[in-house]
Amino acid sequence: MSKNILIAEDEEDMRHLISFHLRKHGFNIIEAKDGQEAIDKVNSTVDFILLDIMMPKSSGLEVCEHIRQEVDAPIVFISAASDEMNRIKALSLGGDDFISKPFSLEELTLKIEAIFNMKERFLDSYEKEKRKRIFIDDLEVDLLSRQISYTNNVIPFTKKEYDLLVMLLSSPKQVFTKEQIYDHISGVDGIGDLQSVVEHIKNIRHKFKKACYEHDRIQTVWGIGYQWNNR
Repeated sequence: MSKNILIAEDEEDMRHLISFHLRKHGFNIIEAKDGQEAIDKVNSTVDFILLDIMMPKSSGLEVCEHIRQEVDAPIVFISAASDEMNRIKALSLGGDDFISKPFSLEELTLKIEAIFNMKERFLDSYEKEKRKRIFIDDLEVDLLSRQISYTNNVIPFTKKEYDLLVMLLSSPKQVFTKEQIYDHISGVDGIGDLQSVVEHIKNIRHKFKKACYEHDRIQTVWGIGYQWNNR
């Protein structure tokens, strides 16, 4: 069954170029020329979303903030605006990755296909591990519902934050490099960069603190990466 991809990009030539290329690879394309049109066209049938940041009516960041709690589809930002603040904001709002223009259409296609393949593998593993839960301190990780709770209160982690946490939690004290983490949560190297891993870790720590989870279990192994330490 063909996947549905929403492309929200106000530059008509760029939008048509991406659409033409992805259609050649078998994807169904839904186009939006501004942020409001993107919001109007998002529904449960959309499997993947490409969002330009600088758009009229509503920016890509505003679109993401508006739809993230309603849709589970991966969101990748495409924009010439590659400064650190936009990157941090995009990821903290629930974006899965950030691609700076100009980029290779072939790499973009590989990225999209890798994310879909990773999601299918994850769903397959869920079938084998139905209703499995992980308990640490007062944290409960429900692998079926993809929710992490502390003292019975759900912490609103994004998809990538959740995937990163489960990776660390599943192998306590194992040190994962930034490259290993990036490959695990992104599916393929080549688009985006390792700085996104650092930003995800910052966001996770902030959300733990906001939820009053005071245990600093995510340890930074300087020069290498991160590990979960149960101590």
